[in-house]
Amino acid sequence: MAEHEQRPPNRDPDLEAIQAFRAGDAGAFDTLVDRHQGRVYRLAWRILGDRDAALDAAQESFVKAWKALPRFEGKARFSTWLTRIAINQCRNELRKRGTVKHTRPLSLDAPVPGTESPRGASVADHAPEAWETARGEELRSAFEAVMRALEPEAREVLILTEVEALSYEGIAELLDVPVGTIRSRLHRARADVRRRMAAVLDVSRD
Repeated sequence: MAEHEQRPPNRDPDLEAIQAFRAGDAGAFDTLVDRHQGRVYRLAWRILGDRDAALDAAQESFVKAWKALPRFEGKARFSTWLTRIAINQCRNELRKRGTVKHTRPLSLDAPVPGTESPRGASVADHAPEAWETARGEELRSAFEAVMRALEPEAREVLILTEVEALSYEGIAELLDVPVGTIRSRLHRARADVRRRMAAVLDVSRD
């Protein structure tokens, strides 16, 4: 194989689009947006718990990425760099609100608005009893309250681990903190969730 055809195994898949953008192809940035807009929006929605706020945060993240891309050094993958921008944008939004108690982060496995997939079976085939529906809503509300009560840093690492399925090393790189800090934050976040949900879950087994 010719030397120019060899590609490092960890080569950033966005590198060609980045190079094209830097060479003057403005449309190359649209390629980057198409690749990453869904993931960025979902992440923002999980952190902020509000569809409109998530859309605004995602849009502003891409605006900032577009402005900063000429200075992108490639020390991390573009996706990692963009995710860091999105998280910082969400943090700015939370600070602007003045308090985290106004946020409504939803269940980690709840469908993100606008991304639901159609179900093959009819609703009637699996319609729960009224008490099951009420109990499900009670548990969901309890979990929402737990997520709202978490510190933003704990919520971030929980989302990045459980939803984005990132490794400890990947999250440490993303947030620019030691791996040990990630492990500590995640341990505290999970313990806090278990502690706060314990009473509700105990009742659900009755």
